[in-house]
Amino acid sequence: MAGRVRVLFFASARLAAGGSEMDLPCAEAGMNDEAFWTRLAESHPALKPLRASVRLARNHEFLAAGELIKPGDEIALIPPVSGG
Repeated sequence: MAGRVRVLFFASARLAAGGSEMDLPCAEAGMNDEAFWTRLAESHPALKPLRASVRLARNHEFLAAGELIKPGDEIALIPPVSGG
């Protein structure tokens, strides 16, 4: 049985995705960040070029390498920001 992950898009990621949020299917066992990006790119190919510069935050905290994304999580795509 699969669940869903809520994905939030900000700044350039919002433009590339054509909206501010979506739900993404997620296996109960979860997925790593690579599997997440693969699944996300299938539905929003314009996000592929942002992969190298966007950080993922899970439930309001940056996702560390190797951590799993599980059903019910909220994932935010955080593009680089500049101050001023």
